[in-house]
Amino acid sequence: MKFSALSIGLIAAFSGAGHAAPVTDYGNCVNAIVMQLISLFQTGSTAQNFANCGKDDDGSGYASGIINFTTRNGDALKVIKAYMTNSDYKGEFDDYMDTLEEYADSGSKSTKNLDGYCDAWKTASENTAFWSAQTSVVYNEYNAPTQEYVDEIGIKFSVTRAVLYDTAIVDGIGSGKSSLGGIFKATNAVFKSDVTGSSGNSVTVNDKYEVDEYVWLQKFLDIREQKSSAGRKNIEAYRSIVTRNDLNWSDSVTVTDSDGDDVVIKCNYIES
Repeated sequence: MKFSALSIGLIAAFSGAGHAAPVTDYGNCVNAIVMQLISLFQTGSTAQNFANCGKDDDGSGYASGIINFTTRNGDALKVIKAYMTNSDYKGEFDDYMDTLEEYADSGSKSTKNLDGYCDAWKTASENTAFWSAQTSVVYNEYNAPTQEYVDEIGIKFSVTRAVLYDTAIVDGIGSGKSSLGGIFKATNAVFKSDVTGSSGNSVTVNDKYEVDEYVWLQKFLDIREQKSSAGRKNIEAYRSIVTRNDLNWSDSVTVTDSDGDDVVIKCNYIES
């Protein structure tokens, strides 16, 4: 079963001050759970908070929206540009475009000349067209490229797909050593022969070695922890899922959050 396209247009009515939308259908149960996990790790809540916005603690400028799109890496700019193509665009970001373009091009962590940016983001989040812009960027920039890695080696487990997706969002989708592409490549390079296991599925590494998926996933998490300074709490949370041997999700998954509390995440939207 693949990650299917995020269902743009299925965003329902506003819910609460944070404008959190229900995650009732992103194509299948796994996708719905994964999006809530991403929200939990990125914003501290399973609710998808389209209006979320603030200065990023890791030095990426402003981080905002359902996955903390940043002004430094340019995905926030992609959201805004997608929104601007919609006839419902209200001009909230007109005054910031030159600065956003500059910071995205240079990878700047600066927030200079962006006073009022979060106010604009929160205002835009009252418009469902802006919600659609956010979900479309998540799919095009992270979901679809991650699926290529899933297909390449034949990943089957829900948790493995979720880990790769999380890595793409937190560490980037590219080929750098600390990004998804680099970590994926480094993980595959470890295996020089077939590796058996008891998980019930093998992935095909480098087009020739059959490696138990559980073994492959553990090695991927090890290498991600070594190469990435971001997402450490995410890695610990996913290890808690793996330790429970909760590899495939039919309706829910239990994850230990950053406070050490167990959170049960179901296919349907829940308020954490």
